[in-house]
Amino acid sequence: MQTKSRYNHIAKIQASFIICGALLYISVIGTQFKMMNIIANFESYSQHPGQLYYESNAATGQIMDNERRNNAKVSPNYKEIAASVASKWNLTAPNAVELLEKQFYKENDWDPKRDFFHFHHLYKSGGTSMSGVIDKTIGLPRKGKNFEGVLPGSYPSGDFNHEEALEDINRLLKQGMKREELPYRASYAHTGLRPVYGPEKTRTGEFFLKQLPHKRLRAIAMLRDPTDFRASNHAMIMCGLNYEVNKWNNEREQNGLERVCSPRDGLNVSHLVDRKIQALLEKCRKADEADATSVNYIAQPTVNKYQRIQCKNEVEGIDTLKHCRSAAHLLASPKYNKHYRSMFQGLMGRFHRGQHFGG
Repeated sequence: MQTKSRYNHIAKIQASFIICGALLYISVIGTQFKMMNIIANFESYSQHPGQLYYESNAATGQIMDNERRNNAKVSPNYKEIAASVASKWNLTAPNAVELLEKQFYKENDWDPKRDFFHFHHLYKSGGTSMSGVIDKTIGLPRKGKNFEGVLPGSYPSGDFNHEEALEDINRLLKQGMKREELPYRASYAHTGLRPVYGPEKTRTGEFFLKQLPHKRLRAIAMLRDPTDFRASNHAMIMCGLNYEVNKWNNEREQNGLERVCSPRDGLNVSHLVDRKIQALLEKCRKADEADATSVNYIAQPTVNKYQRIQCKNEVEGIDTLKHCRSAAHLLASPKYNKHYRSMFQGLMGRFHRGQHFGG
């Protein structure tokens, strides 16, 4: 009876994941499409700033002027959708719902000559791909390894490097370029931009105000369907399975076999977890051996204190990566409520560990 009850509980949680994921996906997709329209239709926005551009079919576009936009029929459910998004992502600002609702009515007023936008790459939100889209659209033309429109110091999956940015700005200024002629239109990083003012202002916000005073700063970000988001965090961040799958597939290729990514084709996640644990135990063994003999192996990987604790637990019979073996194991594990759980905690709004506040 207890097993059946536990099974029903897990099934209900899994169903909740799917339902909540579907609802949130519908809620935020409109927001993401607006951002994508600005980037993908860069030339059209450049020619028609202040107007709303949309694709009428695969080949042509139209311009909807302000009067037609104001007369367009508006769905009465935007406030409800905004409230749902704010609730799902634990957005606690008093005016969060109001701001989210406004985006459904606000015209796209992006001005490529005046605006500079910073893409805040929230963890596991698809931001690496979006950074690439920025490079290949408003970042063009490409000059060497850089894109002219993207401020150096931007990294698809890293902190914003203020020193690199300042070096490039000073380089152009020394060449005689006026500050208001600097070519940068965007930047991206895990580092957030807001707040820009006040005692808790970010270093990045203060930097942009000082170095690009002629620009209107605009911050953008992406939210991801919570089920996909949670699965990505679980596989890559909590368990490191991406690396293990790639390593296993490389071994298959060396043996003349095709790469696979499905259990149906022979991919055994639990087996990969076992391999990961054995590799760590071997690493700990070699480190202990080096310590015991007072031999300094320069090429020997170091073992941090958390890995030593994990090795100790494994030797004592504790499966430290049990939550990585399947979705059911994760849902039944205490670790579900820790680390990168995203459904009911404010992960999406948190700041990167490299974020600096107070100027």
